Amino acid sequence: MFGPSPKSFQTPELIGGTFLIDLGELGKIPISKTGVVIFLVSLGMMAGLFFIVQRTRLGRAMRAVAEDKPTAALMGVNVDRVIASTFALGALPAGAAGVMWGFHNKLISPFVGFIPGLKAFTAAVLGGIGNVAGAVFGGLFLGVVESFGPFALGFPAEYKDVIAFSLLVLVLIFRPHGILGEVLTEKKV
Repeated sequence: MFGPSPKSFQTPELIGGTFLIDLGELGKIPISKTGVVIFLVSLGMMAGLFFIVQRTRLGRAMRAVAEDKPTAALMGVNVDRVIASTFALGALPAGAAGVMWGFHNKLISPFVGFIPGLKAFTAAVLGGIGNVAGAVFGGLFLGVVESFGPFALGFPAEYKDVIAFSLLVLVLIFRPHGILGEVLTEKKV
């Protein structure tokens, strides 16, 4: 609709710019305001998602449909409506993430979501599939490892993706259900 060329994205003045945290002899760390806003909005969205999935009627229906569709339908759950609501609920944070990504990077293109989507999948696998708290933990853990890993290992910053996906391979080898594990109601045979 808008063409394949990248488009610039204007960051609002309220969340534009950076502020410095003084660490004394260690120096100053610049932190972007958009980074802080993204962190806070992400925590709020994850708390909201956790509340919806764990404490609402829709969340109970979503969990029932995920476990056993035919039985949920027999119990009076409108399976098609729950599936559509689940997809809509998944699209809301994805749209918010796209807007926040545009605010932070100030440039968008049709393929701008590929790497963040890959990193989100990696974070979900690291934390544990089906575990909202695990996905949040996996995302925070992955972010910290990508930020400090190259520096700690003495690698150039360009190797952050190599470190992240190496970590994914190690977790899949030694802890295939993720760091916090999968959320299952029944044990697999």
